[in-house]
Amino acid sequence: MLLEKIGNIPEIKKAEVINIPEDVEADVGIKIIPKNPKDRYKILEKLNDLEWEIYDKTGSLPVIYWEFEYKT
Repeated sequence: MLLEKIGNIPEIKKAEVINIPEDVEADVGIKIIPKNPKDRYKILEKLNDLEWEIYDKTGSLPVIYWEFEYKT
């Protein structure tokens, strides 16, 4: 469900679940490939809104490791 909602963000070209680095504590790791690197902060704002939406539904805030990849 989360990955589907992330994929619906117009500024995101691709999103995929990734392995979390060993030194990071998180519930899930997600790699984001934006359509335009300039949209990074707009994307982060929308991802933050999704996290709070999950919190509103579950009462628990997910810990998500976000990784951005910029293709040139």
